[in-house]
Amino acid sequence: MKKSGKILKNSIVFVLTFIMAFSSMTFAIYNTAFAAEIDCSYITYNKELYDSNKELCDRLAEGMTDFSEQIYVGDFHIKDKAAMRYIIKTVIRKHPELFYVDPTQYMLGSDGTYIAVICPIYLYDTKTAQKMIDDFNAECDKYLEKIDSSMTEFEKAVVLHDELVLNCKYVGDNDSLYVSAHESIVNGNANCQGYAEAYSYLLARAGVHSEIVESSAMYHLWNKVRINGVYYNVDLTWDDPMPDKKGHVSHKYFLLSDSAISSGNDEISAHYGFDYAYYKSYNAKYDNCLFREFDTQFCFVDNDCYVIDNKYQSQYERCLLKYDTKTDKAEIIKKFDFRWKSGATSYWKGGYMSLDENNGLLYFNSADCIYSYDVATNTMNEFASVDTSSGYCYGLRIADGTLYSAVSTSPNVEFVMKFSGECIKDTLVTIPNIRQGDVNGDGVISIIDVTDIQKYSAGGVILTGEQLAVADYNNDGIVNIVDATEIQKFMVSS
Repeated sequence: MKKSGKILKNSIVFVLTFIMAFSSMTFAIYNTAFAAEIDCSYITYNKELYDSNKELCDRLAEGMTDFSEQIYVGDFHIKDKAAMRYIIKTVIRKHPELFYVDPTQYMLGSDGTYIAVICPIYLYDTKTAQKMIDDFNAECDKYLEKIDSSMTEFEKAVVLHDELVLNCKYVGDNDSLYVSAHESIVNGNANCQGYAEAYSYLLARAGVHSEIVESSAMYHLWNKVRINGVYYNVDLTWDDPMPDKKGHVSHKYFLLSDSAISSGNDEISAHYGFDYAYYKSYNAKYDNCLFREFDTQFCFVDNDCYVIDNKYQSQYERCLLKYDTKTDKAEIIKKFDFRWKSGATSYWKGGYMSLDENNGLLYFNSADCIYSYDVATNTMNEFASVDTSSGYCYGLRIADGTLYSAVSTSPNVEFVMKFSGECIKDTLVTIPNIRQGDVNGDGVISIIDVTDIQKYSAGGVILTGEQLAVADYNNDGIVNIVDATEIQKFMVSS
């Protein structure tokens, strides 16, 4: 589903060709119901369908894993080609590691009464597919390196959610690109199907149950993830900002109840037409949690979680926070007055800091600088300055120990990644916090600061970028007499 409103169609066309004829055979007909799965080594798409045909589905998956040219299924006595179509679709959706199997074409062989043989169509020759499988597994291992055995299911789910969104670019309805779990995880290109399949596969590897949900009405896929025995909706497609903003990930569609995701509000778009959703999500535990304000990834250092809130006029605007994932409580570690200019004398509302971690150090950005932060000693270091000749820094990413700055002329334009340096531990120095309203930087908010703003508004003085940032006391992006009045009110009330 394209997030701009244009529907991404995931319609599936199946080519059914009968290639084999078998002599007449008789078999005992049986239907077997299977208990709910207890092993989360795989994912589910249409769980009810899979469970009621588990032996058949497992045989098909095993055959496709072995690149079998023919998979015998005659002993299951299935006549209906449409029923077999949905079973094959479920098997491939349930096993995203079978990305080398064509999900839209296959051949069927009949014994005259029942479908006897399935002949999968493989997208690549065996040697090419094996190389792709090896690459896929290697990249999956990198994702899973972010997972610690001490993490809760919530923490595992949010880490993998963030990593996928941050590493992938939404490609929408690019018909020339076959988007699978492999394409998303290895090459970083994803549509709703790619996000959903990749996420469920990684969750399964991390020991977290999930289901892929399809809405034919929306032509859209997303996930249901089980946290402490309860399922919640997660939509990575809609949590990936557009245009692509490296270093930023939304959490507005993370762990929503059916009621919340279907009704929508000013923050999220309503989802509807859950055609295949075996599990219901009645629990509203996370619907109004604080973490929905955060647009940076959750970084873990020594079992503590750190995030940044950039939202304009939020409770923790432009703050580095220690966030307790169990209680949904946040503690301010550092408050910053970083501002991003929009024109000569105005600023963008809110903040554009992003957060990443490497070797126990946190990294975040201002408009023109990257900083490292040691949570153990509460110290910061200026890691690298950012060349602002082509724009300001609106985020960062770390890949294999190398840090890249996300630079753009505007926060509304896709970011360009630029090399900033290798992440190494160096001498750390303390950088003092700057108080909003302390224009002259003497550590005290006084009438002198008010006068400086009045003079600036009248054109009598020139303020530096740092001074303009702290002078904008009401955070409206403009330094004027209103800020001077607000500071005076603060002085009177203090």
